[in-house]
Amino acid sequence: MLIPLGALAQKKEKPRLLIYGSNAVAWTAAVQATQSNVPTVSVYNEPIDSQFNLNKWAETLKNNLKPDSSNKNPDSLDVLELGTVGFNKVNDAVNPLLTEIQNRTIKKLDKTKRGWQVTLSDNQKFNVIAIIDATENSDLVKMSTLNFENPIKEDFTLAKDMTLPLSRTTVATLNSTDSINKVVFLEDILKAQKDNLFGLGRGKYLLNEKQNSTGTIAFSRALGVTAGYLAFFKTDASKIDVRKLQAELINFSNAIIPYQDVRAEDSHFKAIVKCYLTGFFLGKEQGNKYIFDKNAAVRFEEIKPVLNDIYTRSQLWFLDNYRDDDLTWKDLISLIRFVSFKGDEVDRQIKKDWNTKLKFEGEYNPESKVTREQFAVMTDLFSTAFEKAINLDGTFVK
Repeated sequence: MLIPLGALAQKKEKPRLLIYGSNAVAWTAAVQATQSNVPTVSVYNEPIDSQFNLNKWAETLKNNLKPDSSNKNPDSLDVLELGTVGFNKVNDAVNPLLTEIQNRTIKKLDKTKRGWQVTLSDNQKFNVIAIIDATENSDLVKMSTLNFENPIKEDFTLAKDMTLPLSRTTVATLNSTDSINKVVFLEDILKAQKDNLFGLGRGKYLLNEKQNSTGTIAFSRALGVTAGYLAFFKTDASKIDVRKLQAELINFSNAIIPYQDVRAEDSHFKAIVKCYLTGFFLGKEQGNKYIFDKNAAVRFEEIKPVLNDIYTRSQLWFLDNYRDDDLTWKDLISLIRFVSFKGDEVDRQIKKDWNTKLKFEGEYNPESKVTREQFAVMTDLFSTAFEKAINLDGTFVK
């Protein structure tokens, strides 16, 4: 999924994913899926320009879609430079992975051995691995006659109400300016799918969401990546590698973490995202905000259970070093050296890079307390904690 689009031939590939709907969710999911190198066909049952302001939405999406330049071809983002020349013409020129079909409906849906066969109103047929039904009335879900599991509730979970294990499965956050953010877990998306046919589930209300465009984009991109994952790897939901899927979302800087005191522009943003998804500690409720509190000291009790679940050697270290206290830099360096079989080079590297590569303020002092932000950076630099596989309930795979 990380192959640069520029390395692909310009010939149209047979679609593996079909998206049906004429709205912002459908279009955003299609853009994300093709950015993730999934050949996609979008079927618009109505003129898409009549459903939302495409140029305005594209500009918003472009500001949110910022892949790591080391892995992506920047030219692929030209798909979002719509201007006034028209959506189809620009996409055709620069995005060979996207096939668009305007003013067609789907009249037949058949389950096949490897996926689905979709028959359009003009009798054109597509054989795909996965489908997203982004229509307001769930047209394809009803046509399939599948017995979907109904969402337990209508809305997503507030960050302050989530459990620590489940927080590890976050795929999107619906940002808010005047209340605590809502969190989209992978199970929220998967509960609205069966046999690789995705409905919108709890996200259906976002079709009519006018105020929170960034939240709609975050959900739609997570949906596009999830369905695209199944299509790309020709697999089903039970085979999803949660960490691999989240890594794709992180690579595109999708809105994942619910912390309202951390910005995507922050120098340690990705390290904090990985720290959050590893589940070292939950955020804190502060008024109508949910914050990371990056300058708060890290306590032994916060990191012990997580590290013990991931590293056998950390259990031995805590037996000799655990205190009901805050973690100091002397403690953290000792822990890193013990768990990773490293020596004095850890101390030397931290001292050397303190203000430069690490971008920490002040001067290094082994007796000073480690903050949450600093801990996030250190775990990203010296550990493989984020890579530890997790189950769909957020527990670590044993």
